[in-house]
Amino acid sequence: MTETLTEAERALLPGERDIAHYREHGWWVSPKLLSDSDIEDAWFGAERYYGGERDAVLPFEAGTDWTARRGDVLRQNDYVSLQIDQFRALVRHPLIAATAARLAGTARVRLFHDQLIYKPPRVSPRVSTVGWHTDIAYWKTCSSRNLISAWIPLQTVTADMGPMTVVDGSHRWTGNDTLEFFHESDLDAIAARIDTAGEQVVPVPLLLGVGQVSFHHCRTIHGSLPNRSDRARAALAVHMQDADNRYVPTVDEHGNRQSHINDFLCARDEFGDPDYADPEVCPVLWQEPV
Repeated sequence: MTETLTEAERALLPGERDIAHYREHGWWVSPKLLSDSDIEDAWFGAERYYGGERDAVLPFEAGTDWTARRGDVLRQNDYVSLQIDQFRALVRHPLIAATAARLAGTARVRLFHDQLIYKPPRVSPRVSTVGWHTDIAYWKTCSSRNLISAWIPLQTVTADMGPMTVVDGSHRWTGNDTLEFFHESDLDAIAARIDTAGEQVVPVPLLLGVGQVSFHHCRTIHGSLPNRSDRARAALAVHMQDADNRYVPTVDEHGNRQSHINDFLCARDEFGDPDYADPEVCPVLWQEPV
């Protein structure tokens, strides 16, 4: 997608100081990028999705790990933008993608995948805590280490709602590429296993107003506490590829071939590998005008 932003929209993009903050800390919180009607449309899309409606159907069940049968637990549903029109529009919002491109230092960003995450209020910490992890730990077949995620809350996020919390500067630490503890609830136990390279662990809760968006590097450690408020906390995580990212065959220490759900959704490239530039699954979200 190549679009020209208005002058008012370009004024909202991160400047040099903001980019420097992102590069040093591994995260950045935007001013208000989305209108109230954008958020209302997204909530409508969430209600449609949870109600069983679909505008398009995936070829197979691709990582969706919550249905009504599971009850009141943390919901994590993948690829909602490929299934619900309102989320398709939100993922393609040019201000979000242009901001991601500016922070990541790339002229083009493509969708990698997205997740609708819903944290119900006042449920057991065991089923509503998100353990310390990095996104890149789950993306073993990506060639780049410069992918970026946008976290778009569908309501104001206050301290008691279990906001996404980042570990400041952790994207610069070694060993993050295998930090896969999303579904573990003991944050202290996970923290004790992290190689901090002698740095202090400084958690930063990201408190956002309606329309604000947070961005974090794919190697930034993050997680969240339970939602202790009386309101549900919902957000869309949009994971974006920089221009250089491509699929690379990867095996683990036991020789097992690694994969991502994209590998089964994307078309094949000229070498027979998953094409992470497939315009249907991983469309271009922003291309800086020449």
